[in-house]
Amino acid sequence: MDAVLTPHRSLSFPAFRIVITLFAGANVALAAYFIAQGAYPVVGFLGLDVLLLWLAFRANYRAAEHAERVQVGAEHIHLARESRKRSDHFVVSPLWAQVSRDARGVRIASGGGAMRVGAFLSPAEQGAFARALDAALRRARRGDHRPSTSDIV
Repeated sequence: MDAVLTPHRSLSFPAFRIVITLFAGANVALAAYFIAQGAYPVVGFLGLDVLLLWLAFRANYRAAEHAERVQVGAEHIHLARESRKRSDHFVVSPLWAQVSRDARGVRIASGGGAMRVGAFLSPAEQGAFARALDAALRRARRGDHRPSTSDIV
């Protein structure tokens, strides 16, 4: 098994530009109305809305750069979590590894160490990934080196 897990993106970048342009355009029209009515302080809050929306999408796009890779072989299981600033690795033997699923993702434990993967997946995706990972571990323990034909839904 060689799986790469990545978070879902809410919008593509071109779609984001359309959304932010429409939102800013609507706020400019509202700002013109409030300026005409003499309510100047409202304009600052309308600008703040656009800024906060932009910051929220920026945080979402940064989170989407996160990736987790799970490689299961006969000799070892290698888990890697990589982001822009940090990289975590966890290597264990498939003979001692245990897979479990909880509310915070899929947990792979061996000995005194453990690592969770797929926290950003939906509960159904976490369950499917945990089953696929467990099946890959069983094949690795048997020494079966054929690639998996199962689909992760």
